[in-house]
Amino acid sequence: MAIVESIAYRLFYTLFMAVRETNGAVTPRERHRLQTREEILDAALAVMAEQGVAALNLTEVARRVGLRQPSLYQYFDSRTAVYDALFERGMRAHYEILSAAINGQGGGWAAVRLAMRETLRFAAAQPVLAQLLVTRVVPGFVPSDRAYAASLRGVDLVRTAMAAAAERAELHPAAASEDGIALLFALVAGVASQHSANEPGVGFAESRLIALLDPALDMYAAYFSPDRPPAWTPWSGDDQRRGR
Repeated sequence: MAIVESIAYRLFYTLFMAVRETNGAVTPRERHRLQTREEILDAALAVMAEQGVAALNLTEVARRVGLRQPSLYQYFDSRTAVYDALFERGMRAHYEILSAAINGQGGGWAAVRLAMRETLRFAAAQPVLAQLLVTRVVPGFVPSDRAYAASLRGVDLVRTAMAAAAERAELHPAAASEDGIALLFALVAGVASQHSANEPGVGFAESRLIALLDPALDMYAAYFSPDRPPAWTPWSGDDQRRGR
């Protein structure tokens, strides 16, 4: 079973986090409130899929979950709050995917490759959520520190795995630098954006563009070959970045 398919990040995950954060003290009333929040978020995703991520209509969301719009504000006080909760949900789910891939493989380049592959599987399975996570599709929306925290933890996981790849001589140490990791993320995001733009509705296994990830990662690994001299750097400051 693919990692992304084994991550139950809806109601189960929210209830689990609530129990953990309150030391297990979740009352039936709180549990019902959490369930309603998740139903609202699921409805919001459905509306965004139909009308566009930036066109979220809370009146329609409320109608789909059987609430009057004023009642919906008891759960989320604004449209931004709904976006923020969805961002947190998505980032926590993605963190679990990264963690399962990287820790399951014991770190290193093979683990990073698997994590990037499962990231694309997640994006293909959740295209609406993926847009919210990786693009500035909603004007003015900035995730809260709480919502963004899982993203930072995920970057730390990848950073540690890339450092292990360099230590094992699987990649040149430059690959584990901040620019090397940024290039890796840009590569994966590029494949994901091409798939989103040109293959809407096409699944992970059927996508011609997602299939390009493996050769793209091969090219990345060849560029950061451990056979290069230890002092080699693919960039040398602002002048090279500007093409001088």
